[in-house]
Amino acid sequence: MRDSRNIPLHLTEKEYTFILNMAEQSESSDSSGISKGAILRAMIRLLQQLEVDVSGVKTEDQLLKRLQNALQIN
Repeated sequence: MRDSRNIPLHLTEKEYTFILNMAEQSESSDSSGISKGAILRAMIRLLQQLEVDVSGVKTEDQLLKRLQNALQIN
C-alpha cells in the first residue's frame, strides 16, 4: 500500500460480524482470504464511484439515506 493512514473505527457488533463473515467466507482450505481492512477499503472505493450529494448531511442516518438514493435502494 502506498500512503496509508490509520483511523479509529467503532463498529456495532452487527457491522463487525458482517465484515468478519465476509472475510471468513473468502477463506479457502489453502489460503487465508481477504482481510477486514481490504474489505472496508474496497467498500470505500465503491462509494467513491457514486455521485452522492452530501451537502447539509449532519447524521449517519442522513448519509445512509443519500447513499441509498444514489444506489436507488429503499
